[in-house]
Amino acid sequence: MMAGRALRRIQQEMNDFQIREVDILAHPLTAIKEGITMIPTLELDGKRLSGIFLNEQQIRDFLHTEDG
Repeated sequence: MMAGRALRRIQQEMNDFQIREVDILAHPLTAIKEGITMIPTLELDGKRLSGIFLNEQQIRDFLHTEDG
């Protein structure tokens, strides 16, 4: 939940990325197919960030690193 709220706040500021949520309980095969082994998992341009407790600064750093 923390990551979801942080992503929504960041998206309001940046507005240049889309959030796609996958309910892994309802769609476990999607999670397996996409190699999701931990929640939350963020993916951008083929790179991933995952961890049980992702805070807003970690997410911002990940997004800015991907910007170049």
